Amino acid sequence: MKSYIMTICFSVFLMVDFAYGQKNLVLNGGFEDEFFGWNNNGGMQTPYNLKSGKYSCAIVTPNADNWVGIDQTVKIPKKVQDIEFSAWIATTNVVKGKNDWDGAIFTIVFLDSQDKEMGEGVNVGRITGTTDWTLYQKTIKIPDKAYSFKILVAMGNASGTMLVDDVAAVKVD
Repeated sequence: MKSYIMTICFSVFLMVDFAYGQKNLVLNGGFEDEFFGWNNNGGMQTPYNLKSGKYSCAIVTPNADNWVGIDQTVKIPKKVQDIEFSAWIATTNVVKGKNDWDGAIFTIVFLDSQDKEMGEGVNVGRITGTTDWTLYQKTIKIPDKAYSFKILVAMGNASGTMLVDDVAAVKVD
């Protein structure tokens, strides 16, 4: 009888785990462990304005002369065809530079097995002005021969403040 009850409990646990959460492929997407897992080129951990947890990432630039931000490269699991990318982003007084692609950006770049970029990056969000916390998300089909992807969150030739929290990449079944 004990083994029967244990089997039922384990089965329920597996169903709940599957139903309520696919694994986030992004390491430390909530910035709770500073920038562990991220390449940091100007981001700051902040406890003052966040979507969840205790911290978020703030990227602050006084002028539009530079590309300042963070990125993370993640190996694509086998047999994954689509991934949903998402992040909560808020902005304050973001003014883009001279090009249309400038601003507070959330972009995905696919890489081959030699870490070479495969085509253009896929824009998930490009923001200017002042915005409250907004969920930016997009499901993207994985290109043939893609080995990994790079998540870029940056002030791309823009001035102002960008706040980022709960960055995620989840495989779509």
